[in-house]
Amino acid sequence: MGRLFFITLVNLGSFFVLRQLWPELRDGWRRHTFFGLSALSVLAFALPIVLGLGEHGVLPGVGMPLKLFSSGWIVAVGLVLLLGWPLALLRGRRARARASLVPVLETGSGSLVAAPPVEVEVEVDMERRSLLTGVGRALPLLAAGTSSAGLVAGSSGFEVRQVEVRLRGLPQALDGFRIGQITDIHVGAFIDAEYVRAAVEAMNEAKVDLQVMTGDLIDDLTQLDGTMAALEACRAPHGMLAILGNHEHWRGLPPILEAYAASARRGSPVRLLVDEAQVLEHAGQRVRVVGVDYPMGTRRAMRAKMERMRRSAEVAFQGASADEVVICLSHHPDFFPFALERGARLTLAGHTHGGQVAVFGMPLFRFAFDYMLGRYRRGDGQLYVSGGTGHWLPFRLGVPAEVSIFTLRADT
Repeated sequence: MGRLFFITLVNLGSFFVLRQLWPELRDGWRRHTFFGLSALSVLAFALPIVLGLGEHGVLPGVGMPLKLFSSGWIVAVGLVLLLGWPLALLRGRRARARASLVPVLETGSGSLVAAPPVEVEVEVDMERRSLLTGVGRALPLLAAGTSSAGLVAGSSGFEVRQVEVRLRGLPQALDGFRIGQITDIHVGAFIDAEYVRAAVEAMNEAKVDLQVMTGDLIDDLTQLDGTMAALEACRAPHGMLAILGNHEHWRGLPPILEAYAASARRGSPVRLLVDEAQVLEHAGQRVRVVGVDYPMGTRRAMRAKMERMRRSAEVAFQGASADEVVICLSHHPDFFPFALERGARLTLAGHTHGGQVAVFGMPLFRFAFDYMLGRYRRGDGQLYVSGGTGHWLPFRLGVPAEVSIFTLRADT
């Protein structure tokens, strides 16, 4: 229900901005068209719930096109709201200033009437006024174009990103060791199990030694069986190690934990790590892969989150020895300092989706996280934050969905 409330709120906010920038929207067919399309954007997500298909359900036939339209519409009106409210405030202030110049007269009965027109000299910057009007009128076109471009890019699948990781003092046996990472797939309304299978197959074709899945695998639990079957298509020699993200906690942890346990009982190559480690041996060299849980708790304050991360680190890194190379899997990239403290040479994370929007390679929302996208180095340790393999909203600009392939190299 929170999503429906958010969609409704954004639609209403955008309307109030547009009616200030584009007065013709206040009446007639333009207003009816806007509210008709707004209602359609809400119905795209409300109808599956009403019909018992669930929040992530899709109506047969028209469901997917309807949800794609709704996503594009919400992005467009969201951009209008985000970019247009300063212009709307400025235009409203100037309108009030002009209205205050209309003189009034008091009649004998004490009522007020507008005075006859009076020549009043007012200095008006016509060029600035014309620019403000033009920008206001162009804003909906800009929002619609941006939304369409992002929708196409967000629905175009993933790219395979090759990343070479040079680690000082890496044992020769691990020079050339390859890891494939998928993360933040969000199987649901826009992503299905076949998409997961394609991502796993991309790692198989890259002939990685180990595959990892760093959380936020699924939103629609009705697709859980098919999703697990897709993960089990892994053919890496060391299998696939997975961890939990916040969406696993939100959507229903017990069935997800049981699905991983059932997969292990079937002898599949997929294993879930929850504040624990798996020790691999590759060419005679031990590799400890540590997987930590997402720092969920009853409180979401920063102090509570950091304390939860600290507890996870204390438990998950127990037993590490000096002759092992330690690799850490964490859904939230903020775990990086805790992994460094305990000797992790490489930490792989997701969660941020890279903001899904970047301008000239710079994430637009980089202020939201300390570690937003790409590679970070500190001392002898490195962190890689993936832009995500899927999405919960099919909109991306400058941050393509990715399957990441890492090749470890010794850096002398």
